[in-house]
Amino acid sequence: MFALFSTRLRRWLLLAVGVPVLAWLLGRAGEAVERRKPGSRAGRALSQTGGWLHRNRRRRPFRPGW
Repeated sequence: MFALFSTRLRRWLLLAVGVPVLAWLLGRAGEAVERRKPGSRAGRALSQTGGWLHRNRRRRPFRPGW
């Protein structure tokens, strides 16, 4: 069913749903690693990447391409 959507709609859905979910998953994974090994480089990197995605997901203004 996802293949029946237009290219723009698929891209919008991916960015509107996929990026926030990815940011949440990376943040949770970073927290889990930090709980097991406090101060680890991997946990810090995962948490920072999740935070970066969360902060920058609405950075650019919406411009319709018509």
